[in-house]
Amino acid sequence: MPTLQQLAENYERQAAEGEALANRILAGLNTLSRELQVRQLESAGTLLQEAQLLRQEAARLRETCRLLTPEPLREKDGSIENSETASKLILRRLNILRPPH
Repeated sequence: MPTLQQLAENYERQAAEGEALANRILAGLNTLSRELQVRQLESAGTLLQEAQLLRQEAARLRETCRLLTPEPLREKDGSIENSETASKLILRRLNILRPPH
């Protein structure tokens, strides 16, 4: 099963491939009939929209991955005092636990 980071990279690669295909379609429009040009423009537009959605999803996956990766806690002596402190930090980073007022 791929990691979130691998999935994000896959989405980015698919987005780049879709954009490249859209650019090839656009570059070849001059040689087509008017009717085919319209259809090809629609196809290119769809590919570009899908690429944008893939990139947005990749960014969301990277952010989720970042939030799920805890930063090391640093106490005075460099060790974690207890697991409760670490748990609270992770929950705050995930915006599940609100900091005390």
